[in-house]
Amino acid sequence: MAARRVVLVTGANSGIGLALCERILSEDNQIHLCMACRNMQKAEAAKSELLLTHPGADISLLKVDVGNVKSVIKAAEEIKQRYYSVIIMNIVNT
Repeated sequence: MAARRVVLVTGANSGIGLALCERILSEDNQIHLCMACRNMQKAEAAKSELLLTHPGADISLLKVDVGNVKSVIKAAEEIKQRYYSVIIMNIVNT
């Protein structure tokens, strides 16, 4: 069996990031969605919301603050340990 493709979306717990997660899950139910978020409480709530509309979805959470270099480095190390290959969707709020 082939490994699932992994899509990592930053800012995934609200706004454009959450909308992108919804769209990705609607388009492809064979992917693994990794929601990278700064606030894990909001991330858990967003994940629960997505699982209501996509009950079979394969979703994980990753804590990262893209505005903090140490947080990004730590997240990158965790990503390397968790996954072989990742598609990254970076949502930047300026």
